[in-house]
Order: sequence, then C-alpha cells, then structure tokens
Amino acid sequence: MKSSVVLLIFGLFLVSCGSLRSSSDFSTVKKAIIGNVWLLQDENGAVVSYNGQHVSMEFRQESSGLQAVGFAGCNRYFSTVDIQPGFMNFSQPGATLMACPDMEGETAFLDLLSKVNAYEISGNEFKLYQDKILLLRFKSQ
Repeated sequence: MKSSVVLLIFGLFLVSCGSLRSSSDFSTVKKAIIGNVWLLQDENGAVVSYNGQHVSMEFRQESSGLQAVGFAGCNRYFSTVDIQPGFMNFSQPGATLMACPDMEGETAFLDLLSKVNAYEISGNEFKLYQDKILLLRFKSQ
C-alpha cells in the first residue's frame, strides 16, 4: 500500500500539463476553491484514502489570512495560503504529530504541497502545479 501511494504521488508529479487555464473572474474562482472540500485523487481518478479516511483539503478564511487544512494520511495538516490569479503558494505546511505505521505517503504529500506555485480549477476538479507540472489533483466532495 505505501509503495503504491508514493508511486501515485510521484506519478502525478511527473505528469505535465500543456497550459494552465485561469478564470477572468478571480473572485468566482476563489469562492469555488474556498467553498468546497477537496479530495485527493490518484492517476485513475479514484479518491485516495488511509484507514478509511480520505486525504483532503479545505480552505478557510481566517483573520490572519487564507488557511488550508485537511487530512494528510495520518495527521491533520495546516498551511497559510497565498492565492492570486493563476498563482498559489502554501507557506510552511505543518501537521499534528501522530505516528502511524506508514508515513511515506503523507510525507510525500506535504513535500509536494510546499512546491505548489500554480493552480487550475475546472468544474469539480482542482489541480495544483509546480510551473506546468501537475503535482496533486483533487475533486470536490
């Protein structure tokens, strides 16, 4: 299981995208991102789960700014997010400190999250990129 999760995440990392689409109405895009719970997908579109719980991402507008929170595979994670038209950055993702038998998938997920600098939202899909390289793909719950 752990090797397939690591392969999944790195497989998504290697998939490239021809062009990133951005909406002319940034406020609509931001509302769509904030208004959903996003579930991580594998390369076949199946939702990734650990111990019966989906790997997820949710955005919350806090007084300190936009925050991303969710479940990373063992722990809950959190990060401050900078989002602008076509640009997204997760600042120093952190997580709770539970220990689980398989931490490789979670570690890879959080590492990829810290590399994100672009995004695309299309319908119920939310994709995170490093430049034009697809790192993570989510669908709305």
